[in-house]
Amino acid sequence: MARKGLGSRIRDHIVGRIENGAWKPGDRIPAESELMETFSASRMTVHRAIKELATEGMVYRERGRGTFVARRVPRSDLLVVADIAEQIRERGGDYFSDLKYLAAEPMTALTAHVFGEGADASLARSKVVHCENGLPIQLEDRWVDLRMAPDYLGLDFSKTTAHRYLMRAAPLMKAEHELTAVLPGTEQQYFLDIPENEPCLLLRRKTWSGDRLVSYAELYYPASRFTFGGTFTPNGSGGHSS
Repeated sequence: MARKGLGSRIRDHIVGRIENGAWKPGDRIPAESELMETFSASRMTVHRAIKELATEGMVYRERGRGTFVARRVPRSDLLVVADIAEQIRERGGDYFSDLKYLAAEPMTALTAHVFGEGADASLARSKVVHCENGLPIQLEDRWVDLRMAPDYLGLDFSKTTAHRYLMRAAPLMKAEHELTAVLPGTEQQYFLDIPENEPCLLLRRKTWSGDRLVSYAELYYPASRFTFGGTFTPNGSGGHSS
């Protein structure tokens, strides 16, 4: 096996310390001069390794102060429909949810447009804040057709999620997404514990089981705490998870 170059070894050393928790977000990493001495490397090699990690968002540099471990912002694949509780736990985070609202609701102009007039008197609405390590990262404002998910109003959201229940009650066959940037209203700001001038990413999602629309959700993510991404390969298959 070919021996790794010096720059790769420096990168691996820094990344390893970050990933094993030895260096936490906000911690200052050793100065370039210290890394030069530790690895018997040139300043150019050390500088390039740190610059690459800064570009990848692992560290950030402050002029005159040094280089620090960056806070990793959670990321989700836009084309994947997954349980946020499972995503957080897979990242090693501590998951917590806070149910803010759950009730049957009469038809409105919005829900009539989304579900059609035939869903009148059959809709439930829930508002749930999903937290990672004690910090709200998603407000889930969801409407559900009770004809497809009759037990929705009886769910214990401290033990399950809407996604988990709906995947059993009305298995996902199709999903439609729309992502926009918005300035949230007062209620969204309060639930997400963000200032009034902080924008959110708003993911509008419709999900179908068979040919029936089951759920419409407006998912708010504080822009400073969450991002979306993904990888596309021309010969690969698209990502989709349920």
